[in-house]
Amino acid sequence: MQRQEMAVGLTTVLFLLFIVQAGAQYSSTLEVLGAVGGVAYLSPRLQNHTPYSQIHWRRNNSVKIISWENSQSTNSTNKGRMELFSNSTLKISYLQKSDSSVYQVYLEDNTGNEDIENILLTVYDLVPKPTVNAKVIRDDPVWCEATLECSVGLEGVTYEWIPASKLLLEGTGASKHVSFNPSVKTYICKVSNPVSSNNASLTYRHPCLWTGESSAAASCTAASVLVALGHLLFLLTLA
Repeated sequence: MQRQEMAVGLTTVLFLLFIVQAGAQYSSTLEVLGAVGGVAYLSPRLQNHTPYSQIHWRRNNSVKIISWENSQSTNSTNKGRMELFSNSTLKISYLQKSDSSVYQVYLEDNTGNEDIENILLTVYDLVPKPTVNAKVIRDDPVWCEATLECSVGLEGVTYEWIPASKLLLEGTGASKHVSFNPSVKTYICKVSNPVSSNNASLTYRHPCLWTGESSAAASCTAASVLVALGHLLFLLTLA
């Protein structure tokens, strides 16, 4: 009798463990990244060998945006920008920043069983061409000291300064001590976000002249306030 109770208890524990594992399989929200003006595909990870008879996509678990019933797609909002495929994938075209949200897909089979999955869509602006500038701090026959600045009118970007090739840099952090025979050298500022990157260059000429790459091709229109900056302190010994 005791062995039978232990067996039943073990079976119950294993059954509950299976339910917990099955439920946790898709507990995490799938993340999809997109760029303004581009296309995003929201594809559920849920798979079912039985075809789904109804598919509903919602935004923020409230507004129904598109449905698939009786082999037909019904678009409730954003007509012309959204398309639902028979495999449950939602295509969103001409992406806008306002499309960033959590989307829910409801999948129902012929028996009435329903699966639900959350997908987070985050839409980013394309990184425009950075504006670069050099502020000379010290300029004499021995030293060329300057702060190299790089900026774009976007938040959530990372900056990387790429020095001239075959150049020895001493020190760590923002301050670099550079020693070489006077000549023309180019430094590149690379700005990135999760979906795009762009760069601009600053060219050094002896003794301490700097020329920035034209930013006329920049696609950012609201550049009256620079919300992010990338700096590099440049120290040059003219030996």
